[in-house]
Amino acid sequence: MKKQWLSIVLVLCMVLCMAPATALAAEGETGTLKITVDISGVYEGDNVGDKTFSFEILRKYANYGHYKYVDITIKSGETEHTVDVPVEAGTYVVKQIRHATIDKYDWKSASHQPGSQIESSAQEVYAGKIKSVTVHNSYEIAVAKEITELPITVTGYALGAKADDIKASTDQMRVTINKVTIKQRNASGGWDNLAPDATIQADIQYGVEILVNAKTGYTYTGLTGDKVTVNGKKASEFEKNPSTQPGVDMRVFHELEVLKVVKKVDHIEITTPPTKTVYKGGDKFDPTGMVVTAVYKDGTSEPITNYSIFHGDKLTKGQEYVTIQYDDGSGNSDIKVRQTITVGAYEGPHTHTYAGSPWYQDATSHWHQCTDSTCPDPRASATELASHTFVWKVDQAATTTQTGLKHEECTVCSYKRSENTVIDKLPDDGSANPGENTGSTDSSDNNANKPAKEDSVKSPQTGDTRTLGFWIVLLFVSGGVLTVLGLNGKKRKESEAE
Repeated sequence: MKKQWLSIVLVLCMVLCMAPATALAAEGETGTLKITVDISGVYEGDNVGDKTFSFEILRKYANYGHYKYVDITIKSGETEHTVDVPVEAGTYVVKQIRHATIDKYDWKSASHQPGSQIESSAQEVYAGKIKSVTVHNSYEIAVAKEITELPITVTGYALGAKADDIKASTDQMRVTINKVTIKQRNASGGWDNLAPDATIQADIQYGVEILVNAKTGYTYTGLTGDKVTVNGKKASEFEKNPSTQPGVDMRVFHELEVLKVVKKVDHIEITTPPTKTVYKGGDKFDPTGMVVTAVYKDGTSEPITNYSIFHGDKLTKGQEYVTIQYDDGSGNSDIKVRQTITVGAYEGPHTHTYAGSPWYQDATSHWHQCTDSTCPDPRASATELASHTFVWKVDQAATTTQTGLKHEECTVCSYKRSENTVIDKLPDDGSANPGENTGSTDSSDNNANKPAKEDSVKSPQTGDTRTLGFWIVLLFVSGGVLTVLGLNGKKRKESEAE
């Protein structure tokens, strides 16, 4: 019986020594999308120069949305190029959105591998890992020599710019731009050439004349004015073989935008209040009679109509004001003023309904409110109003090499606060109490920050070589004990036999 117990002890020691001795290395915080673009169908002897392709990387959130743009250039004389794009761990799709125009060749198609002609298949990128996508672009020798479109881009046009700094370019590889002339409208309605060192002024009409020639071997007989654009807009004038410009194939003229000096608004004021300022719940704010004045940084002022009204569609009982905000085109100028109003209780027939009502919430409370779209005062219909009950939720557990993250979340409506609270790294000596570092996942608001109790028994930490050495020593000690006990037992039997 004694030997059986000793055998059990020995087996247990051996099992414990077989525990993993190393821990997995922490993964990196980002992964890599390796994007390769290549071309085929272009003869090696043709010097086609650098070729740039543009890509959009889409990331899956609830749906796929824009993540970043990437340009990849294949150098002259080469047929492919690869770039490594660092990305956060997630699911991505790579999509070629622009191909290179190669002189004397027509682009046929792009094939994403893995994927389709439109985009790559979904790529699951994990931290520290690499996913590869290759996009094959096929070209063929251009058979048609006809120029069918002429997109022109004008850059450098701005207040204070010199006429000579204004340039024109085109992506149409079958033409060359020979000359760019900036013109100014004169008093009689005609156009005068602007001196190269003249500067662009506000409130003056300017135009640009661009002279274009087709490259040898290409024709433009079928090119029409609706296919000629300047900065994305149809050119004001287009003529082929202009009689006033000998040796020129095409003349493009375009009237440029009249530039204005934009004065900066310092603040706005309501210089005349609206006619109506007293309302009932459910009414809509009426700005009739209200005059809003912009006061500029230079001290001047003028009435404006480019403003937005916030919180004025369905007024609620007790509401004290609506917000008037200056509209500078950005949608969020933050230049605003309040118009005081008085709102009484709703008067009229209406029965609140709460079927399907989600939780509404603010920083302290949550509630349900009427779901009827015709409800005149939804906020006044609030029911089941209660304070939040928070617990800690771990977003990313801490390790010995990396801090973690946690937040507080309401158990009723899922409202979050204290987001991105840092959890300290775990000590690497095995002495840490995980409850102190990761945060409780089910503690109430009152005890969320209290440390968890230490366990009475602790398992050895994986990767702790000191602990591993302890178990090895224990194994040898146990073996020695068994040997001694075995010898004593043998001697005892021999004595009894004698």
